[in-house]
Amino acid sequence: MKRPRSRKLTPMAYPIGQEYAYKQILLNMNLQLKLLLKQQMSFHVPKMAAEATNTDLPTGEVRYDAYTGWQDRLNKVMMRIAKGMKPHTNKAIKEMLRVGPNVNEHNKAEWKKLVRSQYGVDPTKDDPVKYHSLLQNWSRNNSLLIKDIPFKTSYQIAKQARQALIDGTNVKDTTAAIFDIMSDRTDVSDSRAKLIARDQVAKLTGELTKERQLDMGVTGYIWRTVGDERVRDSHSEVDGKFFTWDNPPFETDGNHPGEDYQCRCWAEPVLPEFVAYEASLLEEEVE
Repeated sequence: MKRPRSRKLTPMAYPIGQEYAYKQILLNMNLQLKLLLKQQMSFHVPKMAAEATNTDLPTGEVRYDAYTGWQDRLNKVMMRIAKGMKPHTNKAIKEMLRVGPNVNEHNKAEWKKLVRSQYGVDPTKDDPVKYHSLLQNWSRNNSLLIKDIPFKTSYQIAKQARQALIDGTNVKDTTAAIFDIMSDRTDVSDSRAKLIARDQVAKLTGELTKERQLDMGVTGYIWRTVGDERVRDSHSEVDGKFFTWDNPPFETDGNHPGEDYQCRCWAEPVLPEFVAYEASLLEEEVE
């Protein structure tokens, strides 16, 4: 059987749909945090501001409870918010568990399309144990990331609100400052959610691509960037160069395509000669 004429490799399509799905999961969770903050803080912030700024007694002395009353109230409010977020966080984690397998199916289909375009036959079968383990690790890591989003946002709001209450001189300005803090920190949380979705789907895609190439005996690849202005200088420097999977470029701090933070590059496989690929198929049949 002769090897078909080699065709130019079309880049494997990135699973943009799964990135979008993951992003929506995280943004929906953040929306529930915003609603809880509004529900709990709208009532208590003015009261805390009044307690924090009304520190003087008619005698000119400082009230003994000037700093304890509002701090107790703030702590209780944040604890209620944390408790209220648990079901929403658990829901986000449950929905996230579908993203990994979907990214895997997309990657498998793209890899099959690429191999068929070169050889006219399908790639060898995946090792189900290997990919199951890979997806489990990804899911565990992302469960921790999901839990950290509302925790970190709430922690920052509580920390900055506490300082605003200490520094505040009147109820109106102190109340406004705290609501500004809530708005700013939840905006940051939304931005972080988008970054996590993009980064984690890209990392999983890169890892799946690497494993599928290794499974087929592909020992090296050509580094390819997407070629726009957002590409890192270090990644542009290695664009078009050959690297092996066991020796990543030092220019990228030892990262393969997709492994660096929000990396959108891809590893164009240097495919084995067809006779070697045909032999791998025969070995699989013998096993």
